[in-house]
Formats: sequence, structure tokens, C-alpha cells
Amino acid sequence: MKNLSCIISLLSIFPLGYTQIASADPTSLGIGLGWSNSPYKSYSSSYYPVPHIDYDNGSFFIDDLSAGIYAINDDSQSLSFGARYLANEFKPHDSDNHKLRQLDSRHSTVLAEIDYAINTNWGIFSGSIGADVLDKSNGILVNTDYTVPYIQGNFIVAPTIGINWANSKHNDYYYGISHKESSRSGIHYFNADSSFTPYFEINAQYFVTDNIATFGGVHIDKLTGDAADSPMVDDSTVTSIYMGVSYKF
Repeated sequence: MKNLSCIISLLSIFPLGYTQIASADPTSLGIGLGWSNSPYKSYSSSYYPVPHIDYDNGSFFIDDLSAGIYAINDDSQSLSFGARYLANEFKPHDSDNHKLRQLDSRHSTVLAEIDYAINTNWGIFSGSIGADVLDKSNGILVNTDYTVPYIQGNFIVAPTIGINWANSKHNDYYYGISHKESSRSGIHYFNADSSFTPYFEINAQYFVTDNIATFGGVHIDKLTGDAADSPMVDDSTVTSIYMGVSYKF
């Protein structure tokens, strides 16, 4: 899920009329609370802390759970190389489904990413390619999205539409059933192929003072293909909601 600090990062490549907010490249820290349901069967929804870290000196950035360096960073476009924490995971004991409790765990990982964004008169287009570097799934993820930030006084809102593509290694790790798991659990063997996940999100931020801001957002994923057809999956629509407060230095 993209965090609210992405709005500030995206605003930094907006035309002159918008740069009054982002030109100082302020550092901000904050904390929030998030909620998300799970696509897995009989898997409880969860609450989790949402850390907010936004630092950008024009050459190096930290954006919550991402960090990297810029190869290009000007008023119209940016190209960066970095790493991002991917929170996807499956813990068998968190499911109330007896068969799913017999499966192996799926762990979160870190992606090495290349990210490109370009600002136009119609909004911001961005894309990224990421690869698992911790040897969990050895998966590859490709993302493209379109954002149109709206600014009114102290209020910023940024609706985004996008689509993710995950290769077969990623999907088979998080949604597949191996022969050993099938024998142990009674769930039929399932080899998951690549798939697309369209999504919609809307993030917002309101500056209560010059330094203190509240933020929040909603992100909705729609699993398709083998990710949605997996015998592990019960709900192909995954919704995440978060809110919090931040301080700008």
C-alpha cells in the first residue's frame, strides 16, 4: 500500500503553482493505525501500526518503508533505484480453517526496485519494477498507476488508479499449494501462474498547523486470475484503511 508521504513526494515534481508546498522538502515523522482484511480463508482482519517517515534531500529519500537514490530528479520527472519492504505474508496459525493451518508460512520480503514518475498537465504517471532479494519467492512485481492530486488550502487529496502484475514465482509462493502441502492438508495441488491486480486508492492530508498534519487513506485491491482462484483464497477484494498524525520539521 502506498502511504500518504507519497503525496508529498509526488508534489515535489509538480509545476510552479504547486511547489510552494513541496519546495522546502521538509522532513516529517509520524505514526498511525491501519486495518486490513485478508484474502485468505478464515483469516482474521488485522490492525497494525503505520509508521510515517518522509525524508528527501533531492538525491536520497526515505519514504516510509522505502528508501533509495535518484538518478533523475527534476521538476517534470524522477527516476530512482531503491528498496521496499513488502508486507505480504501468511501465518497458518492465524487462520481458523483446519486445512490452511497445515500449510507452510509465507513470509514478507524486501524488493529491489526501479521507479519512474512523470508529471503532466493531466496528472502524474508512474511505474516500477521490483524483484525479491531475500530469496522468499524470487518473484517479480511490475506496477503502473495514475494520480491526480488536488490541493485546497491546507487540504490535499490524491486519488490513484493502478494495476500490479505479479509473476508466477510470486503468486505460487503466496497462493500456490505444493505437493507436500497437498498431502499434508488435503487441499488439492495448485500451481499459481502470473496475474494482474487492479487497484484504487485515495490518500488525504490536512495541515492542522504549519507543522502538524493528520493523514488517512483507503486502498482496495482486486485479485484476479490464479491469485483469486487459489484454494487458499476466500475474498478476492482486499481493503486497507489507515489514519494517523505527522510532524513536519
